[in-house]
Amino acid sequence: MIEHVLQFLIDNPPGPWIGPLLGAVAFVETLFPPFPGDVLFVVLSGWAMAGGTSLPVAALSGLLGCFAASCILFYLGRSPGRRFVDGWLSRHIDPERIGKAKELIASRGPVILAGSRFIPGVRSLLVLMAGTSGMHFSTAVLPIAASATAWYAILSVGGRIVGNNLAGAEGFMRHFEIWIWVLLAVVLVVLLLFRRGRKGGSSS
Repeated sequence: MIEHVLQFLIDNPPGPWIGPLLGAVAFVETLFPPFPGDVLFVVLSGWAMAGGTSLPVAALSGLLGCFAASCILFYLGRSPGRRFVDGWLSRHIDPERIGKAKELIASRGPVILAGSRFIPGVRSLLVLMAGTSGMHFSTAVLPIAASATAWYAILSVGGRIVGNNLAGAEGFMRHFEIWIWVLLAVVLVVLLLFRRGRKGGSSS
């Protein structure tokens, strides 16, 4: 099945809509962090560059989507503020992650924002907490843009590598897909058994 998907990507180059699509992926990933947007962006940008899209266009699309979503997050922290954080957000996100984001922003806000995309688990929360902290948007905008620029430049380079190897990956999957599925199934079973064992140990 996977090799058919790869073959489809090889046989169907993207159209001019790929830029907005990459931007939308980055936007959704930034606004809704559980969404696996980074992996999807690498795959789609690789497909786009294999079809003729330039690396700067892919990176710029990701940057614009991420920046637009970051501005919304900053506004949510700035306008609804503490009521939003203590209400809806605390009911849907681990309070420890919220606390960590608050501590990081309180220490060195602009510097932390400049590297925020590289801090897993709390990167979108950091932008939200920056708004809640009372930081002015004029202070936050350049670090947010710099972080998004660096992040999506790196993801686009990864996409270029994927795009250059689509054909090789398709051939590899054709020969070894069954073993890859077997390996994934084994890993899934081991994880389920490990999780069940941990639950059993904590209940006793």
